[in-house]
Amino acid sequence: MVAINILGCITLSLWTGLSYSFAPRPTIQRMKLNFQLSAQNAEDDGIIPPLFHSRQSISRADLFEYSSRIVGLSLILPGAAHAKCTDIESCREEGERKIEADLKLNPIMRLSDGVNYRVLRPSALPGPKVKNGSSIELIYSISTASGQYMYSKGFGFEKVNFGGKLQSDLGLDSMRVVVGEHNVPVGIESALIGMGRGERRRVELPPGVGFETSNWQPSPTSRRGITQIEQYKKKLVGFGSQPAFPAETVWDIEVLGIRN
Repeated sequence: MVAINILGCITLSLWTGLSYSFAPRPTIQRMKLNFQLSAQNAEDDGIIPPLFHSRQSISRADLFEYSSRIVGLSLILPGAAHAKCTDIESCREEGERKIEADLKLNPIMRLSDGVNYRVLRPSALPGPKVKNGSSIELIYSISTASGQYMYSKGFGFEKVNFGGKLQSDLGLDSMRVVVGEHNVPVGIESALIGMGRGERRRVELPPGVGFETSNWQPSPTSRRGITQIEQYKKKLVGFGSQPAFPAETVWDIEVLGIRN
């Protein structure tokens, strides 16, 4: 077991919490998405118990707790020795280096229609790739740009009736899509091109290639989802004293099967 600088790790945890407390709103939104992804990866690897997997929103306390638990892990994990830092500035620089390295390994892809995506999990399975006209089976989860959960299918966040009982839809529900027929927004169809079976991507979807291009499909089935999509529609066109705002949505999509 590798011993590391405990004081430095505590400083890192405090810096994370303070940075979030005083960060401007766009930075806070980006931090939320980054923490969600980090938490999901750690949970998938079995390193930490689920923190955000079924959360519908994330508070400042959640982020501080998560950062503290990650720092706590660095005290006992063998590979943590390279994460030493002795003051706030060195911790910040270490964090920036990690972000830069991650972006080099897994860059943000920018498409011509304004869609951005990152690969959360590459395909490790042989077989065809998604192309225009492909019939695919997929699961998805949709949130606002600020990280607020809207609705999903097949990710385990919704309930389905199975055997006369309401159960998590993880592994029990999915959606069939023919790329090019606009069963999903045009921007999502663009992001699907080139995906393999088992691959997962996170897509930032601008409204110009969003829900209106698929006649607001896929539609939610839960009461919460219906409320969320109605609020999103109001945000796009404006309501009361609020002007129209071109709000993006964020989609996690995973391809389960492909037929070309």
